[in-house]
Amino acid sequence: MAKDGAEVVRRAWAAASRRDIPAWLDCIDPEVEAVPFGAAMEGRVYRGHAGVLEWFEKEVIETYQTFDVHPDEIQEVGERLLVFGHWVARGRESGVELTVPATWVIDLRDGKIARWQTYTDRDDAIAALRSRA
Repeated sequence: MAKDGAEVVRRAWAAASRRDIPAWLDCIDPEVEAVPFGAAMEGRVYRGHAGVLEWFEKEVIETYQTFDVHPDEIQEVGERLLVFGHWVARGRESGVELTVPATWVIDLRDGKIARWQTYTDRDDAIAALRSRA
């Protein structure tokens, strides 16, 4: 699974960085559950293509002029993927550039991303991965 799963993640994150919505959604299961950066603190989960599109529009496109996601290392952990990387963004209004470390815990279903959660702390992601095992 790791090679195919890693390829899906790389394609999905590259498409999101290009803001190529059709290519991004092609990598995401229609019944996806997503907990992107910030959503966990607010107790939010985005569900389905409509949910992730809502998040992407409000939290990425409206907020950032650029938003590039970089999966640097992808590990298979049981049936899940643990992805270490970072995102680089430029604020739409402020012009401020950010580089933020990120770790994603990803579940796949039928070759697509079925669930992802973003963490800014690697140890938190690893602990969450172990607790869901």
